[in-house]
Amino acid sequence: MNRAATLTILILLLCAITAQGIPIPGIQGRCKCIWTTSRPIDPRIMQSMKYIPRGSHCVTTEIIVTLKNGKKLCVNPTAQWVKIIIKAKKAARLRN
Repeated sequence: MNRAATLTILILLLCAITAQGIPIPGIQGRCKCIWTTSRPIDPRIMQSMKYIPRGSHCVTTEIIVTLKNGKKLCVNPTAQWVKIIIKAKKAARLRN
């Protein structure tokens, strides 16, 4: 096989891999939370709460809490205390 044919086949294979949706490192995301905690966190030490819905990057919903000291924690979205805080934040947002 000559060089041009080999190069053409290689390019076609790379295009097929890209078209099939095989993840390319650094481009497609993955779950940010390896583990979660259900232990309650005092809302007074929370700086922010980030909600990441499930999608092609991750099959689970993720909630990342940033504390005032800069530490980030992944919390269990099904924990009762998390649901209460989310509900309170939504209500506060509606009032504003």
